[in-house]
Amino acid sequence: MLLEAVEKNDIEAVKSILKDKKININIQNDYGNTALNIASKNGYIDIVKLLLENSNNTINVNIRGEYGNTALLIASFRGYTDIVKLLLQLKEIDINTINNSDNTALILASMKGYLEIVRLFLEQKNIGINIRGRYGNTALIFASMEGYTDIVKLFLKHRKIKLYDILRYTQIKEILRRNINNIYKPRKYKKEVKYYDKRF
Repeated sequence: MLLEAVEKNDIEAVKSILKDKKININIQNDYGNTALNIASKNGYIDIVKLLLENSNNTINVNIRGEYGNTALLIASFRGYTDIVKLLLQLKEIDINTINNSDNTALILASMKGYLEIVRLFLEQKNIGINIRGRYGNTALIFASMEGYTDIVKLFLKHRKIKLYDILRYTQIKEILRRNINNIYKPRKYKKEVKYYDKRF
């Protein structure tokens, strides 16, 4: 009943169901999705709040459902900034979980160009900014290939970014080709990038 009520965005029904202290709030559907995953997928932030506030601390926010995605991965991919912000406030949230495509929530947000979501992730102390996802690409690489200049600039300012490691891969040529005039001007990166671009 809980999953059906969430799917329909029936807030009153969800409230009623959650009054039953024996309810399994982590129950999964045939695709492996929990009520939290479903609410995050559809952008139902009011239901997300209800689930988090009325779970008696039994909710598992890191359950990997369909395609190995957690609620955080789903919300990040779909651009639901408010839900991402809410989930990031939870101490138990695993922000570096990798889905079946080897991508983290940060990588997915970077792929899609969600600047504010990326900014939220980069504010987290334990963010895996240099994790390599599908095809060995990092979030920075994906953002660069898609031409999201503002996101790339955020990465370049981050103290944990390992640009040298990234530059050992051929993908840097694509970054330079797309962003050279907007991004790679600082002297800080002159030594590293000159090998790949004769303008340096």
